[in-house]
Amino acid sequence: MDLAPRGRRLWASLLVQDEGLKDLKNPMREVALSACRTADRVEQLEVLARTTDPVVEGKSGLMIHPVHAEVRQQSALLARLVAALRLPDQASGKRPQHRQVRGVQQPSAVSSLDRARAAKSS
Repeated sequence: MDLAPRGRRLWASLLVQDEGLKDLKNPMREVALSACRTADRVEQLEVLARTTDPVVEGKSGLMIHPVHAEVRQQSALLARLVAALRLPDQASGKRPQHRQVRGVQQPSAVSSLDRARAAKSS
């Protein structure tokens, strides 16, 4: 594995929590490895962010420095990847309930405006 120290620490921690990740056929292994690589990327970005001002002058005025925005996005990705692993609880050994990832919601056949009009007329 081509992981830096932070990614290796996360990998070791994940293996302690779920030994099934050692199995090369386990599809969640790839999710775990992606989380470890993301942890390494967050570390690199955080080092870079420490040497840059958080706010820079952009075309339309002051804005957050792109590296700080990327740290935030990569950190959120890391949290989602680790949550997707559904690691078992240390005390009970139970895994969290599986939930679908929320995406774009399909439009309702009836709009909220139509519902409001119907409620007002009745």
